[in-house]
Amino acid sequence: MLKRARPGSATPAQLGYGTQSLTVFLEDVDTHFQRTKSAGARIVEDLHETEYGERQYGVEDLAGHHWLFSRHARDVSPDQWGATVFRPAMITPQISPMLAVNDGNAAIEFYKAAFDATVLWRLGGGEHVVAGLSVHGAQFFLAREAPDYGTRGPASAGFTTVRIELFVNDPVAVHSRVLAAGAVERSPVVEHKHSVTGPRPITKMLQGALVDPFGHMWFIGKVLE
Repeated sequence: MLKRARPGSATPAQLGYGTQSLTVFLEDVDTHFQRTKSAGARIVEDLHETEYGERQYGVEDLAGHHWLFSRHARDVSPDQWGATVFRPAMITPQISPMLAVNDGNAAIEFYKAAFDATVLWRLGGGEHVVAGLSVHGAQFFLAREAPDYGTRGPASAGFTTVRIELFVNDPVAVHSRVLAAGAVERSPVVEHKHSVTGPRPITKMLQGALVDPFGHMWFIGKVLE
């Protein structure tokens, strides 16, 4: 993504330095290097293989931004090039929804009361707060709706395209707690039978639905078998 520098701001070329660089991984970095070089780009790091096994080159574009183009060439043990492994790298994928709300602080207080949520962090103040919360380990985020960036809360938009499913040990108790905090019931907690195939087939569950004060749909449930 690129855009013209706004009044009062400058490009790296105008500043004389940059604040970030971009690394792009390619399958054929050699051909890419020759094409970039023939186009007259300023090469700031010639094509080479690093001591840690990456074949790469660096270039500066017309506005002074630094780009690094790279391809993994070979696996090299960190101790072969002088690095010390503090601990093995572990990546745990996680998908966390960010809910658009019309009042950040009010939303935080509701989710604390309704779901016993814990505030992990918060940015900003007033209604414009952005926060990360956890419901006993299940993380989600919230932020003030921003129409200029294409985000509106369901209450403002008049509809929602996402429903949030929360699985708990006692859906009846949680359902009642959420209602008491100010949500609107869409359906009570009842037993549902399903015919679901896959690694984790589900045949029976308890589940009820509510809409929170900000328009988000929550399904509170528990798998029975």
